[in-house]
Amino acid sequence: MRIDTKAWRIDLSAQSFATFRPGPATGASVPAWRAEAGRQWHETLRQQAESTNDGWQFEVSVACEIKSLGWTLAIAGRADQWRETNGDVCIREIKTVLGGLPRAPGKLRERYPHHFLQLAVYCHAARIRPEVKSVTGEVVFVDPADGTVQAVALDEMAEQALLSQAEAIAAHAENRRESHARLLALPDRLPFADPRPEWLTAGEELEASTGNPLRLFVAPTGFGKTSSSLRHGLSLLRSGRAGKLMYVTGKGTGQLQVITELRRLATSKELRAVVLRPRIEHELEGMPDDPTDIRRNWAKAGIIPAKLLEQGADLGLVRQLGRMAKVPPWLITKAMVAEADVVICDYNYLFSPAQRPALELLPGWFESDHVLIVDEAHNLPERVAECLSLSANATAVEDAANELATAQAPRQWIDALLAWSAFLQRLPKADAVDPDDRLEASGHADRFIVLAAEHPLDVDTLPERAARVAMNAVLWQARLESMDAGWLLWSPEGSTLHLDCLTAAKTIGERLQQQAHTLLLTGTPGPRGALAADCGLEPENLVRIDALAPWRHEAYRVAIDGRVDTRYKTREQHHAKTAETLAQLAEAEGPVAAFFPSYKYAESVAAVLKATNPRALIATQPRGLRPDGMSRFLDQSLQPGSILCLIVGGALGEGIDLLGGRIGTAVVIGPALPEVNALQEARRKMFEQAGAEDPFALAYVRPGMRKVNQALGRLVRAPGQSARVLLHCRRFGAETYRAALSPEYGDPEVLVDDESFLSWLRS
Repeated sequence: MRIDTKAWRIDLSAQSFATFRPGPATGASVPAWRAEAGRQWHETLRQQAESTNDGWQFEVSVACEIKSLGWTLAIAGRADQWRETNGDVCIREIKTVLGGLPRAPGKLRERYPHHFLQLAVYCHAARIRPEVKSVTGEVVFVDPADGTVQAVALDEMAEQALLSQAEAIAAHAENRRESHARLLALPDRLPFADPRPEWLTAGEELEASTGNPLRLFVAPTGFGKTSSSLRHGLSLLRSGRAGKLMYVTGKGTGQLQVITELRRLATSKELRAVVLRPRIEHELEGMPDDPTDIRRNWAKAGIIPAKLLEQGADLGLVRQLGRMAKVPPWLITKAMVAEADVVICDYNYLFSPAQRPALELLPGWFESDHVLIVDEAHNLPERVAECLSLSANATAVEDAANELATAQAPRQWIDALLAWSAFLQRLPKADAVDPDDRLEASGHADRFIVLAAEHPLDVDTLPERAARVAMNAVLWQARLESMDAGWLLWSPEGSTLHLDCLTAAKTIGERLQQQAHTLLLTGTPGPRGALAADCGLEPENLVRIDALAPWRHEAYRVAIDGRVDTRYKTREQHHAKTAETLAQLAEAEGPVAAFFPSYKYAESVAAVLKATNPRALIATQPRGLRPDGMSRFLDQSLQPGSILCLIVGGALGEGIDLLGGRIGTAVVIGPALPEVNALQEARRKMFEQAGAEDPFALAYVRPGMRKVNQALGRLVRAPGQSARVLLHCRRFGAETYRAALSPEYGDPEVLVDDESFLSWLRS
């Protein structure tokens, strides 16, 4: 649906017109298996109609315009079946439904009003043709579980329902027009009482570069990228150059920080904003699932999404409202997203095929009217690749089959899942799947596609875990069929199968270029042009804005410890030296932040430290801490002479700004290269085949050193802060690793022995 507020025109498809629901059904999506079932039954009924030689046409293009509330709705679509005889037109729409047919026609009209609205659009378009005398229409329902067919004619109230729907859509468009007008009056506030000159300069450069739809904003941690980009995004809304702002980030804790920064620029009454948390966080026991009951409860409770946004309703309030109103909180949040000016969410909602529909199907969602801000853009390639990848485990599949059997699901599904599990069970650990096994995997995947169409599962009545495994099995066919050099099919351990995406550049590039404005944010862009390539963009098309932060260039004193080798095969030999080094730094400088590449490594060195220095104050970062827990951990652990064992790439090394000004000394134990496995090796070979100068650096060094740069960036976040940093591994001295260090860390000296280390420590 495209809303042109200047021309008072709405362009939309017949399906979008019919499925528009501003209330609890906002953005309802159709599962892929249901679409496939519908496609197959469309083809079956088409063949039957053709066999009658009765003049039926198929997929007939239809268009019409409807006026309502001063708006023009331009609707286009394709009618499934169309027959015209001497000016008499008959139109059929084919729809698949589960739950048993036949049913009372009135019940079907109440349960599936959108199917009849879509048919009503086609009938309306036919009536306004001068050569047409009469028009009749019917929705042909098919239950794919048993093939039962039931035709329900369009009744005499269809035209009134059509006009009422047009009025509802026009009212929505009018609300959007009023929202645009409200945005034009947004105040232009500064988030800080006394912003630094370089922050103001960056804002001016962002504004000057607005003519370029794709931009990269490079600024160090602590510069104020979030507030700067938000203020710029609001200027695009204020000037009418965009209608909605999307801020995506890879960490849930970061989303909370974004909404805090946003409220420094505009209140909830001035700017409607929502944080879209994962669906699982919305779940409540005892919620109704019947659409009719939900709509009734919604109306009774008087839920108005725009009012909730103006009140600044967060997830806690939404869950409370949902519990009282007996409306699933997820539906309330989605309705708020449709009305919001600013949406803050995870990368997944923009890039994951499974989660994208939550946004794409919302009323009036039109990405070419959006400004998109991507936080921590350097993480985007890896995260999107994860979104596109698939995995299956023999035990999980067998458990799902047993749960489906208990739920009395179709026997064909149970047998297919058990066969799939048996196939997975015999797979050995392997860096690449045998060609014969790949063919067998494709055969199983093909079977699931057929089952999804011929014996579709009513997922709403099945255990959630079992339904998820079954639907995951359906996805394999399309992925295996479209496999190219950018994928790896392998078994990282026995009885498992992974289909991993090696590069998501094409997918990322397509999505980014669909937006009206895209602004990528990063403090660690890597070599010039690298991030653009990783995101599927031509480097010359991605305009780069570099923020100045002169105070950072004098803030770090960095040295490379050439006395140790932290590679996996040799690191244990140096545990004692690592422990001794941390103890010396803590005694001289403490507290000390020690960044390790893994928990196992951190725990091993901590054990040596405790054995050799029983009185040493050592604290290891706990697993799975939430933001409040991280803050408590630091408050309890940061003491004079203490040693904090942290994880590179973890919450305290990236994304959580709790270390700035509180830690003066840091040690990075090794460059945190990714694990050498089949997936990383496949990526290295992919770079090699593409003619890259240093494939190993692209596959291993660059992602590892990015985490190092991010961890160090957290230590200095404002003028006046400083940090002494020891890069504890001789590999840091190699040119490949040196080149990957951020420029503000200078040209570190290499400490080759204990004497040079002690001299550096005393200086």
